[in-house]
Amino acid sequence: MAYQVLARKYRPQSFEDIVGQAHVATTLTNALLQQKVAHAYLFAGPRGVGKTTTARILAKALNCVKGPTPTPCNQCDSCLRIAQGQEMVDVLEIDAASNRGIEEIRELRENVRYAPARSRYKVYIVDEAHQITHDAFNAFLKTLEEPPEHAVFILATTEHQKIPATILSRCQLFRFRRVSADDITSQMEKILAQEKLSVEKQALLRLARASGGSVRDALSLLDQALAYTSGPLKSQQVEMLLGFLPEEFLQGFAAAVLSREPAQVLQWVKKLSDEGWEIPQFVRDFREFLRLQMVEQLGGGAKLEALNVGDRTISLAALLQMIKVLGQCLDEMRWNDNPQLVLELYALRLTQPFVNAGELLKRLEVLEKRNGVSEYRGVGVTSSEQPAPARKAAPSPIPPAAVVVPKPTNSDTPTPPYPDTPSPSDAAAQWKRLLTELWKKPAVASHMERAYLKSATSAEWVVSFPDKFAMDSVQRSASFILETLAAVCGRAVQIRFVYEARETRETSPMIMAAPEAEERLATASQDANVQKVLQMFKGKIRLSEEAES
Repeated sequence: MAYQVLARKYRPQSFEDIVGQAHVATTLTNALLQQKVAHAYLFAGPRGVGKTTTARILAKALNCVKGPTPTPCNQCDSCLRIAQGQEMVDVLEIDAASNRGIEEIRELRENVRYAPARSRYKVYIVDEAHQITHDAFNAFLKTLEEPPEHAVFILATTEHQKIPATILSRCQLFRFRRVSADDITSQMEKILAQEKLSVEKQALLRLARASGGSVRDALSLLDQALAYTSGPLKSQQVEMLLGFLPEEFLQGFAAAVLSREPAQVLQWVKKLSDEGWEIPQFVRDFREFLRLQMVEQLGGGAKLEALNVGDRTISLAALLQMIKVLGQCLDEMRWNDNPQLVLELYALRLTQPFVNAGELLKRLEVLEKRNGVSEYRGVGVTSSEQPAPARKAAPSPIPPAAVVVPKPTNSDTPTPPYPDTPSPSDAAAQWKRLLTELWKKPAVASHMERAYLKSATSAEWVVSFPDKFAMDSVQRSASFILETLAAVCGRAVQIRFVYEARETRETSPMIMAAPEAEERLATASQDANVQKVLQMFKGKIRLSEEAES
């Protein structure tokens, strides 16, 4: 008899034998025990993870002489024919890639009406179901939704997103996962024990990682590796056979990069090219090597600043940066005809010192705490405060001097009396400084600039608003204004807001308007561009009614 590959010879024959799909096996087992078998299933997942195998086991469970049962006997005629793929009457495996048209679906609709010839159920296993055409799916809808009681449909696909929603809603969807490397390794060890073959554990792990989560691919690679050697299989032989870089090569390249020795890094790249290794694949392997080192060490409780790669110590931030740079290297290799040059450039980039932004911020915070106070716009603020951005294009504010608020004194210490009422010029200067400082909150400052300082004493300021909405908006931030005013005046000063219409304000003396209209008018009249506009339109500059009042 011809040699039978391991993937076929050791194909699972019961739900307990399925590898890595316990959620699917448990659900189908319970459905059989409770006699709640659906009429249509959709098995979706990557290649080689057990979709068709599970469908065959379900067909055996339904048609076994002891069934329906979750544990088919695998000895009756029905079980044997299904396991060997010889049951072509009651269990039909249809390749949708070559039977995808509407004519094939119409033929299926005609045949499904007939009762099974020898079995209990007629089971249709449709592989690569996403290949069926849109019109054929539409013709299949009614049959799939309400098939005869003796019919069960099992659709298998690797791309379930291509299945129409109308089909998905009529099926029970089971998502098959990629099988972990540990589960695949364990399955290969069981098979090798039955075959009485000796293989190094590290070699099996390399094969499992190369399979990409597919049990069938892993067993195919194992078949190929066993044919390569007549003795015990070693990991070095697997690496040579499958084109994997030796672990020592990856370790040496990592050590050269982390030692920041450009000459050695270039020698490793030259050696890589001279020995004929595929450069993009090396970058993928090296990136995967770094990822595995990170995952294994972090999972083992290693410190973030003391990870070991290539017998060198590296921080997590630097390791993440290396992985990111290698990804960029792969992207650039797609569009460059000289991958060796690209690798040399990015490898040299990895030898340069890594600047951690988070570490710089920590150092900056330490320096700010050491200094205690940082100057911002002339006002002392602590380092923990976040200063607000300065207002753009502020109307020529007077730079305020640093103001220090006096510390509160004890009750037995005599409090110096307030100075006399400030002069109009002093009050005007303090008003301008207040407006400048209020721009830490632009929403407050924009309303305050529409107000006027009506009167100012050592204990109270009266601010007049021509707009009631602006006054109401400012009153909601009165505490912030009082704090700012205390810093400007050097003492606590009360502030009172009043609303005055224009006709009322005309008879009330004002100390200072927020926009110095007269000063701005003089400045504008001297501007060359303004003079051009005036000459062109034969106009003149005058104050607005609000400014005149």
